Amino acid sequence: MALNNTLVIHEAKCPPSCVLCVEACRRREGANGQAVLEVLDLPEVESRSVATCGQCSQPECVAICPSGALGRAGSGAVVVDKKLCVGCGLCDLLCPYGGIISKPEEQKIYKCDLCGDDPQCAKACPNGVLTYEKAGAIAERLQEDLVSPGLPYCAGCGMELVDRFTLRVLGKNVILFGAPGCNVLGAKVKTPYYGSLMTNAVSSATGVSRYFKHTHRDTICLAIIGDGATADIGFGALSAAAERGERILYICYDNEAYMNTGVQRSGTTPLGSWTNTTQVGARGRGKQGSAKNVPLLMAFHQIQYVATATLAYPEDYMRKLLKAAEAVEEGMAYLHVLSPCPTGWKSKTEHTIEVTRAAVATNYFPLWEAERGIIRLTHVVQNRAPIQEFLKYMGRFSHLSEVEIQHLQEHVDAVYHQLRRIAVPQ
Repeated sequence: MALNNTLVIHEAKCPPSCVLCVEACRRREGANGQAVLEVLDLPEVESRSVATCGQCSQPECVAICPSGALGRAGSGAVVVDKKLCVGCGLCDLLCPYGGIISKPEEQKIYKCDLCGDDPQCAKACPNGVLTYEKAGAIAERLQEDLVSPGLPYCAGCGMELVDRFTLRVLGKNVILFGAPGCNVLGAKVKTPYYGSLMTNAVSSATGVSRYFKHTHRDTICLAIIGDGATADIGFGALSAAAERGERILYICYDNEAYMNTGVQRSGTTPLGSWTNTTQVGARGRGKQGSAKNVPLLMAFHQIQYVATATLAYPEDYMRKLLKAAEAVEEGMAYLHVLSPCPTGWKSKTEHTIEVTRAAVATNYFPLWEAERGIIRLTHVVQNRAPIQEFLKYMGRFSHLSEVEIQHLQEHVDAVYHQLRRIAVPQ
């Protein structure tokens, strides 16, 4: 099975004149001095990075190869069988990313093969621009995809990715609970689903979980519910269930507004954000006031387990899902997952993961966990990126002036420092 290990090229700029990765590429086994990675120096936009084969999930080069020389290795890399390659160059012509180097005089092609699952360029990079991320730890734990094939939501929806990943980690031994909103899973999943109102999803899950306890059944009562029904309309019921220690795994997919009904502000809508009820114009400047810190409120209930997560850090999310599944044997577990909505956030559909990665890198959405109220950071950002690195992906903040951005930066820093003060030392 291809594990799709990934050579990650970070957006950090390469230092001037550094070509250590290219030199290492030329020295790799079987290279014959030919590098398959190049430095892209674009001074007009103040960018200096590297480019190589992107190891496409559905590689057209493999489909078009007439000799069958291109195929997938166990690591997930697209590799060349030099004995079969005739050097026709069709793959080079087709590749839109320039990831293949054709050598007609040698009747062969060169491309990145991840050095047999040990890319030398990443090992040679001293600046953190190139890293090699292995998917084995995740792929080996994933179970059947329980969500229907196709795209049941808007393009780029972070919530759909949360649904699929969550159920592939937890498996079939769950009964789902949902509330009105974008994430009505009834006809889209291969597991029981209990649809409720926005106010009684938790009380419904409570009744079922108590029945399961009485009958000694270990099925997990899993609620996947949006921020509106979590932070606002249903928070009273959620808090009460937490206080009672109900055996429920509750996941809030937080897209920071009421997206299903037209992008109205919710309790988790951030400071300065545009929504249809926090307009931008002659008088309005987006939401005035900070977001409700729901995961921290849940941690203060001292329930079994609370954590924040994003799909930009899947290993972290998977580990927290498994810990939450264990925690519900004794009481409540709560996960708060940042879930971008390209429609409401005015972001590009292809930037869903990048947005959440930037949210963590700027400390806008820090990753932490709490076991019975004891908070611990699970990912410490060493060099916090400015909040502009998060805002640049979205139109909902495009109206902010430099002064307003600085105010938002100070607010994000203050909230993060508050979290650091109450978290246990690393």
